[in-house]
Amino acid sequence: MTGDPILRPRRRFHVSATEPDTHYHKIVDQTSGQTRELAYKKTQGPQKYGLVYVPGFMAHKAGGKALDIHTYAQDKGFSYVRYDPSGLGESRGVKPMHSDFSLWVEDASQILQHVTEGPQIIVASSMGCWVTCLLASQFPDKIAGVVFLAPALNFHTRYEATLLSQLPPQARQSYEEGGTVKLFVPDVGDIPLTRAMIRALGKYALPLDEEDAVPLDCPVRIIYGMNDDRVPHTEPLSLLKCLRSRDVHLTYLKDAGHTLMEPHSLAVIRNTILTLNKHILG
Repeated sequence: MTGDPILRPRRRFHVSATEPDTHYHKIVDQTSGQTRELAYKKTQGPQKYGLVYVPGFMAHKAGGKALDIHTYAQDKGFSYVRYDPSGLGESRGVKPMHSDFSLWVEDASQILQHVTEGPQIIVASSMGCWVTCLLASQFPDKIAGVVFLAPALNFHTRYEATLLSQLPPQARQSYEEGGTVKLFVPDVGDIPLTRAMIRALGKYALPLDEEDAVPLDCPVRIIYGMNDDRVPHTEPLSLLKCLRSRDVHLTYLKDAGHTLMEPHSLAVIRNTILTLNKHILG
């Protein structure tokens, strides 16, 4: 895989004529002094609470759900921010093979702090749900509500097992020695991974077996597809248990997969955003 930006919209979606320009938020590493720039798109709206989309593993602002929510946000008057994590899409300064989970957590933190105004409803997909849980204690006043889509948490052991099962002996040896190998992920394609990248995820593992361990106190809505072939169907229940919030609803969709890209799934996502917003407003 080359270091070119990864941009793979999964299918065609209607985006209105008011598609915003791409802007960049600069981040300076306090240790190395190196800079990177996060590409993001932002629209304004009159609703009290804005929307922020936190993408999943190797996903970006041009993904199907991000675009569908963009159109919906414009229609319903929400301000909306979607962005490319470091190493992906149009973001600059980091190649995909040099990106890692710690950067993606910082990316979401920076977007929430410096690109949005006021409290936000976070819509997080897959790994983005893990990232959002890690931000919960940092920004209690910035997070008004959360919609978790197919939450993928603590998946490092699953991903490594899948990767090792795909690798021929020579590539497996390269991986064990610190080399870069490729893991095929449906709907994304081949992604570059290193052993250090996967093992680093372990530092951020959530205590899913501990009640009230994630200090998220706002209303939370979780949507999960029963045909999800990447996340066990029990994991949303574990997430529900470890969230400190008492206002948590879990919705299982019988005929939906991990991406939640089916038309009926997108409709449920849109309706959930709208009803959650009304609930928060009181």
